[in-house]
Amino acid sequence: MAQRLVECLLVAVALGFASGCKERSDKPIAGLLAAGAPVMRTEGKEQRPVAVGAQLLAHEQLTATGPAVLEYFGGGLRFLEEGDTLEVGDADEAKLHGVNLPSRRWEEGEVQEAPPPLRIVAARYTQVQVTPASAQAQQGTYSNAEYLVAFFTPNGIQKLGSGSAQEGPRQPLPPPPLRPKVPFIHAGELGEGGLVATVEDGFVVAETDDLATAVLLEDREVPLGRTVRLLVPDGAEVVLRSVTGREIEVEGPADLSFR
Repeated sequence: MAQRLVECLLVAVALGFASGCKERSDKPIAGLLAAGAPVMRTEGKEQRPVAVGAQLLAHEQLTATGPAVLEYFGGGLRFLEEGDTLEVGDADEAKLHGVNLPSRRWEEGEVQEAPPPLRIVAARYTQVQVTPASAQAQQGTYSNAEYLVAFFTPNGIQKLGSGSAQEGPRQPLPPPPLRPKVPFIHAGELGEGGLVATVEDGFVVAETDDLATAVLLEDREVPLGRTVRLLVPDGAEVVLRSVTGREIEVEGPADLSFR
């Protein structure tokens, strides 16, 4: 009887520990959209900087050394400032399915309301090399007889070929530097020309047509160049000046699109 009681207590303790422990997930749920200073990830007893464009797992512990923004795959944005610490999966934004900044559109020199954008966020944080269409093209078209042999007889494809089937594309691919790439989020230049932005309070984040991002800080005039998106956190203010000298003030929160 005593032995049975001990066994029951051990089971209860084990279940208690199990229920109190968080299950570790290796599925990415967010990405580092932009950073004005390193965002550090805790790895054991060390901290390592996270690259802009990196995917982030729910259990990862981050510490911001300056302004930064995380983009969750559900659409939510989380802005960080110097000294902020965060477990990626614990943020309220991790549970969102939709945007959490009002959508705005730049049209004819004015800021107007706009519907939320349709954006597959996860794909923006994946560097993928695709097989070009030229490498997928067939050597020639099948005649009716060849089509029947190829697809309706045993080993039909091999019979039309020169030997055993090979895995992968039938034609050789060009070397990696010559293959087309899917763009992904990365830190980069905004380009020259276009509107000039001056942040008067807080910070804002700019994103270009090739997914380069940058954090714009206070009291600096920055040409927006190829910028297609400007993120203005709650409490931030930015003045946009056109080539004619006209100025428009944008107050956060706002997700401003230029296209």
